[in-house]
Amino acid sequence: MNDFGRDLVIWAAVYVAILLLLGALGRKARRDTSLADFFLAGRGIGLLVLLLTLFATQYSGNSMSGFPGQTYRRGLSYFMSVPFMVGIVSGYLLFAPRLFALARRRRYITPTDYLAERFAHPWVSYGSAAIFAVTLFNFLLAQLMALGHAFAGLTGGRIPFAAGVIGGALVILIYEVLGGMRAVAWTDALQGTLLMTGMFLIAGLLAWKIGGPAQVVAGIHQVAPAKLAIPDLQTCALWMSNFLLLALGGPLYPQAIQRIYAARRLGSLRRALAAMAFLPLIAITTVIFIGAVGIVLFPNLQGVEADQVTFKVIAHLVEMEPLAYTPALVVLVAILAAIMSTADSCLLSISSIVSKDFIARARGLSEQEADGLTRWTPWISGSVLAVLVCLALLQPATLWNLLVIKFEILIQLSPAFVLGTLHDREDPRAFSARDILAGLLCGLALALGLYAAGHRNLFGFHAGTLGVGLNYLVCWGSRFLRQSVGAERASRSEMPTMHRSQ
Repeated sequence: MNDFGRDLVIWAAVYVAILLLLGALGRKARRDTSLADFFLAGRGIGLLVLLLTLFATQYSGNSMSGFPGQTYRRGLSYFMSVPFMVGIVSGYLLFAPRLFALARRRRYITPTDYLAERFAHPWVSYGSAAIFAVTLFNFLLAQLMALGHAFAGLTGGRIPFAAGVIGGALVILIYEVLGGMRAVAWTDALQGTLLMTGMFLIAGLLAWKIGGPAQVVAGIHQVAPAKLAIPDLQTCALWMSNFLLLALGGPLYPQAIQRIYAARRLGSLRRALAAMAFLPLIAITTVIFIGAVGIVLFPNLQGVEADQVTFKVIAHLVEMEPLAYTPALVVLVAILAAIMSTADSCLLSISSIVSKDFIARARGLSEQEADGLTRWTPWISGSVLAVLVCLALLQPATLWNLLVIKFEILIQLSPAFVLGTLHDREDPRAFSARDILAGLLCGLALALGLYAAGHRNLFGFHAGTLGVGLNYLVCWGSRFLRQSVGAERASRSEMPTMHRSQ
């Protein structure tokens, strides 16, 4: 008799063994002991691995549970999440090609390296590093907690929450310390392949046994017609806000920027981003279809049950069709893999920021001297992970609530990358450190102020979206005033010269 929990433990053990093997292979492939080799795979990631690691970075375990759950709650209008994810790719195109060229010439390791070199202002450097670190700290904590819940839930309690958190963290630490970015990128490629394969298999089997999109829509019309309704204006405003948040904030995750640095060549990066623009049409549409099937099969789910609709649909499919058992196992392993993949990317990035942006910059180390910090990477990664594992075991709801606004803080760095890469620092049209800093402070003040006043959104627009809008306006306004004052001073300095010549 089939036993999901038992078989999933076996499959997960095989997957973990493959991860450790990839870590060992990554260590063998290392060319030297430099920071660039460890954190950026020697800037040599090719097209296929780059595409899959970008896919794994953009799509986590939430893709297989969160998107169907939201579709179940909101109905087919949540199909708007497809352009949300396409928006992330459009956000990359605002600065990624120019940033890649700069990173290749000036040997950037972390996102803050670019900001420090471009603006040469300590507040910009350390402030952005702090924002990146807090964002990653929270993101990694969330992944560790999700990993514990996933292991406990999917294996029927055979792997307890604490064992899932500690064991998963140890596996991530081992293969990352062994292979650095190479191991992380290769495991991302494996995870991306599993995720796509699992989604397509389940969606195909559902279409075969339940019916295609037309039959599913007809079924929703019978059991929950309200979930086919056209959304109101405030919901449309929220969609626009979501699009802007993802388009401007999604590409700013440090692990995403470091994948730009790690690309072997600009052509590979451009082709990977072009392919990424089409993946949501397949990947997100597939998981939305799973959520829509859930509406037909289980029309009365409430609260947390809606977040479990993916697993309920899979269990129902396995009961209907024994052939779905193996694809179901692939999906469940893919969900575990996606969480681990997101976690390892966060850990690698936060280790690079602590090493390069805080330790090396505070000690004034040269590039060659900073390379010596690679020997401390295992201790830095281990220390960060130990703190987060302890917090994850406590399941700190209060800490989670305090840090839930991380994305809307992170997005305030958008002008620094988008506007900063438009011109070289010596160009008269360039935005200065003061322009960027003024916009950043105003944007943060508005976003955090709205949160403090109890307004997570205003007229449907998120506090972070309104903050980044003000941020851009202040940047442009500051540059205009600065250039106007400069032009006026220049004209005044020329007047005495003109009088003397007369």
